[in-house]
Parts: sequence; C-alpha cells; structure tokens
Amino acid sequence: MLFLSSCTPFVAAQRRDSAQTSALLAPAALAVAQPSPVVAEYEQASADRQAKSTPTPTPDLFADDPFVAAQVAAMLPAYVTDLKQAAAWERYTIVAALNPGEQRVRGTVQILVTNRTATPHPRIVFHLYPNHPDFGGRLDVTSATINGVPVASGTAYDDSLFWLELARPLLPGATVEVEMSFVARTPRNASARTFGAFNQEAGLWSMANFYPILARQKTEGGWDERPIESRGDFVVSSTALYDVTIDVPVDWTLVTTGVAVAREAVTPGVRRERFVSGPQREFYLGATRGLAQVSGEVAGTRIISHYQPAHARAGQRALQVTEQALRVFNARYGQYPLAELEVIEGAMTTFLGMEYPGVVLIDQQLYARNARGLETTVAHEIAHQWWYSLVGNDAQGEAWLDEGMASYAQILYYEGIGAFDVALSELEGFRDMYRQVRERGRDVPLATPPSELRGIYVPIVYGKGALFFHALRAEIGEAAFTRFLQNYYTFGRYRDLVGDDLLQVAEEACGCDLDRLYRDWVLTAAPVL
Repeated sequence: MLFLSSCTPFVAAQRRDSAQTSALLAPAALAVAQPSPVVAEYEQASADRQAKSTPTPTPDLFADDPFVAAQVAAMLPAYVTDLKQAAAWERYTIVAALNPGEQRVRGTVQILVTNRTATPHPRIVFHLYPNHPDFGGRLDVTSATINGVPVASGTAYDDSLFWLELARPLLPGATVEVEMSFVARTPRNASARTFGAFNQEAGLWSMANFYPILARQKTEGGWDERPIESRGDFVVSSTALYDVTIDVPVDWTLVTTGVAVAREAVTPGVRRERFVSGPQREFYLGATRGLAQVSGEVAGTRIISHYQPAHARAGQRALQVTEQALRVFNARYGQYPLAELEVIEGAMTTFLGMEYPGVVLIDQQLYARNARGLETTVAHEIAHQWWYSLVGNDAQGEAWLDEGMASYAQILYYEGIGAFDVALSELEGFRDMYRQVRERGRDVPLATPPSELRGIYVPIVYGKGALFFHALRAEIGEAAFTRFLQNYYTFGRYRDLVGDDLLQVAEEACGCDLDRLYRDWVLTAAPVL
C-alpha cells in the first residue's frame, strides 16, 4: 500500500549523475557563484547580542501561573518571554503508562479549552487520529467529563472524529476543563502496510498522535470537523502547551517533544518522567530500545541523533546535517526558539521522513545507504520545525504553504553550506517533476486541496510549491526575499496562516504588487515554466 499521508520530500539527491552547473542556469534559476556569508554574519551578530544581553528571564516571570512557569525549561532564554502569549493557547496535562509488550498506552488527559471564536460552541470536538484506517491502530476514550461532570459523546468518520456534548453552549471567551481517560494501541512491524509513525518496529516504538487532539477552531466559528484525508499530513492543530508525565519500563528510552524536567523510579522495573513542551502544535511520544545516540548543540539548542548501532556513521552524519541545517535556517529564517531537537532512525518504509514538534523521524533505508538522500531528507524535515511547527497552516487544505517552503529549504540548505551545484541539482529536480505534470495536462493551482490531487500530490505540493518560492525570490530580489522569510516567520510564529497572509508579507517585504505572480502560481494553472 502506497500512501503519502506523511511528509515525503522529493529527493533530487537520489540521482547519482550530477549535471553541469552551467546547464542548470536557466533564466528562472538563481546564479550562485560565490558562497553566501549569511550564516557566519548571523552567528556573529547573535554572539554580539548575547554579549550585550540583559539578564535571562526566570520562571519568576510567571510566578502566578505554575503551569506556564514550568514551560520555561523548554525555551531558549531569549525566547522565554514568548510564553507571555500563553493565554492564547490551550493547555494539555497528560499522565500515561506504557506497556510495550502489548503496544498499549493507557492514560488521562486534561485540557483547558477556551472558545476563541465569536460564536457559541454547542460541543467540543477532537480528532482521534489513530482510528483513521491508515494508522492501523486504535485510540479509545473510555470516560469523559467537563468541569467534573460526565457528558455524552459521539463519533464520526470511523471514530476518528470525537465530540463531547455541552450541557450549555460554551460562550465566546469562556473556558472549561475537559478530562478524558484513553487507551491507545499501536501495531507492531506494520510499517510496510500502515503509517510507520504509529508502530513498534526496528527499535523504535513510535506513538504519534496517541491522545485526543483538540480540533482547530475556525475563525468564522465552529470546529474543523472535516474527515481526515490520507493524502498529505494528517494533523491540523493549533499551538498549545503540554505537561506530560509518562511511566515507562526502565529498558526503554523516551523520545518526546520538549524537554524532561523530572525523572524518578516508580518500581524496580518502571521509571517515571515528566516533560514540558513549550508552545507546540502537538506532542510526539516515542520510546526506543537498542538504539544508540549522539548529541551536539547549536546556538543553545541541544540536538540528539538516535540510530541503529549498525548505522553509526549515518547516525553521526544525521547529527551533523541537523547541526548544519539549524545554523542555516537560524540565519535564513530567524532562530529556533526551543531547547531541544531530536532525530530518530526508524522503520517508516512508505515514506522517507516525518516531522513532529521537536522530533523528526527518518527512514532506516536512508541510514543504510548513507548517501545524499539522508542529508536532503533530514534538512527538509528540520525546515518543518519552522514551516508547520512554529508557523502553522492548514495541511489538509493549503499543504503547499509548509511543504513548498520545506522543499525550497532543501535548496537554501545546500546554498548555506556552500554546495551550490547540489542546490541547483535540487532545483532542476523540482523542475523536472513539475514539467512532467504540465506535459500530461494535469497542472492545477497550488491552492488546490490535497483531496483533489490524486496522483499529483507530490509534483504539485512539493515540486510546484518549491518552484513558487524560487519564482518569488527571482521576482523580488535577494534582499527582499530575505526580509520576506524573516518577516513571515516573525509574523506567523505560533499562529495559523493562510496563503493571503503569505502574499501580504511578501508584498510588504518588497514594497511591490505580487498579485500577478500569486494568481499565476497559486490561484490558477497559468503557464509558469
């Protein structure tokens, strides 16, 4: 079964032949003759700022809110004040116990839910992603209360949509406390037929989306209750704060979003760990057994690479690529604000890589080959820490926003490390992919939702999406494009953006009208190559 519900970047790097640079410099291509000093300049400026910085904020800043104060540990010191926005985010408290032998997670989740729309909510809606057929597992809510009172519930779409009925509608601005007990079960050794990020195999027990996730509230009112489309990434969720406590057998190592803030023995065979996330769109939970790890640090962010011992050289390389990508993207986009980032080798099988907040999963076949495909895929998934995790969008409706940006990041990454011939090869790979779609008469606007991209999801969302950002760069020039990237990140951090937001930020960056460019690439299928 082949499905693209994961983030599967096109990797021009898989091609062994390297075309001559001159042959790739078509009119739309960027001429990159000299290495860019952008990374060195950024890191020097960052060092200068740190030398002149004021004292680091402490948890005392949030002394009246212990939940938020605990989140400080997940942030880089310069970004602790981002937590002043906490009133805009939901809060999850999860307590769970893992049973690896039965591939089962049993736990409770408390969520403070605020109506952030202008209309009352008659019910509260969640996604139970593991009940989607592609996951091959199960997530059951066994009890539920709102403000301590048991409530009725309902489901739709193979139980992947779940709601709790309210005795009285939740008025705009009002908050309730939801508590649910749940049991999640993953398959084992199932990556060849189901979603490998919810599976136990090859030393990694990956439990992505193991808990009920609040549906996104729509700006016009109500909840996002669409059925989950297999094509593209599953999760559409808004920024929240997580405080998660996990009991795990001592022979397993937890890998999660955020950072560990406490660890203690529960019984001789069980360890308890507590994690806080910082502002994140979801909480990834994984456990490894038998994997090795190596770590490093970039600009205060700790990086950990988990890998199979037989792939030690590739595991070290994954760490080095992550370090390089973090440096390049910090300089290009703006600094990654969180204290930890992890890369895990796993049996993904039907996709190459998948992003989660603070964690990326990379398929073991790329480690076994340890070629350019590993580097490209890691760079792509690290870029998603900006485009999806920090700056959100509707992956089920406007997938090109994050996937196109992360795909173009492959080019920016290779430019940033001085590998300009590889950057041009990546660009030409996207062109080849998109040309084939156009030649078959199947071109569509970038704004086309994934549900309508049967057979052309990757060429349009990844290929055409990346080429749009290259066309934007050529249209507005290098200085304005740099302003666009950094302003888009600053404007969008922790928010949910749409295509019109991107257009507005780009036009402000260049001081020009980009309606024609946006119309030709995003709103119509006009000839663009």
